[in-house]
Amino acid sequence: MVRKKALLFFVIIAVFILMTYQSKHGHVGSLPFLNTLLDATQSAVSSVTDSLSRPFRRMALREEENIRLKKRLDGLLLEQGKLQEAVLENKRLKELLKLRENHRNYVAAARVVSRGSGYWDHTFTLDKGTLDGVAKDMTVITPLGLAGKIIRVSDSYATMLWVSDINFSAAVRIQDSRREAVLSGTGSRLCVLKYMPYEEKVKQGDVVMTSGFDSFFPPGIPVGYVSKIDVQGIGGNFQYVEVTPFQDSAKLEEVIIVR
Repeated sequence: MVRKKALLFFVIIAVFILMTYQSKHGHVGSLPFLNTLLDATQSAVSSVTDSLSRPFRRMALREEENIRLKKRLDGLLLEQGKLQEAVLENKRLKELLKLRENHRNYVAAARVVSRGSGYWDHTFTLDKGTLDGVAKDMTVITPLGLAGKIIRVSDSYATMLWVSDINFSAAVRIQDSRREAVLSGTGSRLCVLKYMPYEEKVKQGDVVMTSGFDSFFPPGIPVGYVSKIDVQGIGGNFQYVEVTPFQDSAKLEEVIIVR
C-alpha cells in the first residue's frame, strides 16, 4: 500500500509537470515522446487509482449486502412473531372451546378490547353485548377460573367487573374443608376471604371455589388459592385470609360468558 501511494504521488507530479509544459508551449504533437509519456502516465494514474479504489468498492458492496440481509432478517423475524402469536391464539381458543363444551349455560365467547383507565378501576370492555345474548350480572370465566361479572351492557359491548375490584364479592368455599366464606376484592391483584373464624384451619395453597349460594355465580368455578393467612386477623374476631386469583388480569385476552 505504501509503494502504491509513493507511485501515485510520483505519477501525479509527473502529470502536473507535463500539463504545465503543455499549457505554456501549446500542443506537444511535435514532441512524440512527450505524448507517449503523457499517455503512459495517464494510464498509470488510472491503474493506480483503480487499484486504490478497489477495496473501497468492495466495502461499499459489502455494506449494501449487509443492508439487504438485515432487511431480510427483519422480515423473517416479523413473520416468525406473527406465526408464534397465531399459534398461541389458536391454543387459547382451543381451551375456550373446551370450556364452552363443559358449560351448559354458555352464552358467548368474547375478546377484551380495552381496560379501565383509572388506578382503582378494575374493569374490562368486552366485544359482545345484548345482540349476542349478554346481560347484566352474567358470570365471566376463563380456562383458569373466575374472571368477574358483567355490570353494564350495550348492543355490541359489555363491561366486566374484575374479581379483585374493590366492589366485587362472591359466595365461595374452600375446596378441601368445604368451609364457606365471602370473597371480596381489595382493589389490587389480590382478594380476601371475609368472615373466616379464627379457629377455622386454613392452609396456604387451599383452593377457593364459588359455592353458588349468592344466586349470581354458578357453583364449582375455581377462583384462586390461599396465599397468606393471619390468624389474629382484624380485632381478633376473624382471620385475615388472602386469596390470589388463578387468572392474572394482565394476561386476560379472551373470556367465556355464562348465565
